[in-house]
Amino acid sequence: MATPTRLKKRLGAFLRDVRRRADKSMDEAADHLRTKRPTVSRYETGEVLPVWSTVHMLLTYYDVTSGDLTLAARLYDDAKDEPRSVRLTAGASKAFRKLVNAEREAVRERELAPIVFPGLLQTKSYAQALIGAGSPLHNPDMRPESAVATRMERKKPLEGADPMTLHAIVDEAVVHRQIGGPGVMRGQLEYLIGLADRPNITLQVIPFAAGGYGTMNGSFVLVDYPEPEALPGVYLEYPAGGAWIDDADDVKRFVATFDEATSLAMSPDETTNLLRQQLKSL
Repeated sequence: MATPTRLKKRLGAFLRDVRRRADKSMDEAADHLRTKRPTVSRYETGEVLPVWSTVHMLLTYYDVTSGDLTLAARLYDDAKDEPRSVRLTAGASKAFRKLVNAEREAVRERELAPIVFPGLLQTKSYAQALIGAGSPLHNPDMRPESAVATRMERKKPLEGADPMTLHAIVDEAVVHRQIGGPGVMRGQLEYLIGLADRPNITLQVIPFAAGGYGTMNGSFVLVDYPEPEALPGVYLEYPAGGAWIDDADDVKRFVATFDEATSLAMSPDETTNLLRQQLKSL
């Protein structure tokens, strides 16, 4: 059975709401389409994306307004054109799978990374060196080359006409730690300096002088969805695994931690200058 995504769920919820508003039962909708009740149910839960002619038949039957019809067309286009799935390596955790699926629909991602540069900002060489260095902790089913490919594919939401926004904060130690040696690090720093002009990407460094701050022993990711009322999802990364957090109180604490880190960090321009200085020293 297909897994419903947030975009298909949004269309499905809309179809359910207008059906109820029209005071029609699911059985009546099924009869109108000359299908069975479970099919209509799968449309409304987002498990199945109907063709547009079916959506239009339902909306006509429900006697919706022109505004509802326009909204339905937009929701349908969003659900139909959602990005293809990222190929995940064998052994990927359930929490990581949730993160990757969430990134397909996110409008913004915020990451606090005190140990290494975030995966969405890594070059292929940096990722290869990093994954190779952590091999004893990896799932035995994981293939390093597949893990690197997954990491590179995850960057796709940052591209295109309407890209996701990324705000990443790293510790100053990350800038100095030579993952893969001087050559790999030079390529990584050059890549980040080149990203400084991208309006949807913000990188900031927390300087050593800032002292201690929250979650210095591990990174976390905040994923923001298109719906203003939707609470962000949190991916918490740790050695050999991770956790997906969506409890409201816990999420608020992570948001507060990220905001605190932002207040301690250098400005984006100061960060770029630091990257240039470090590049010259290699």
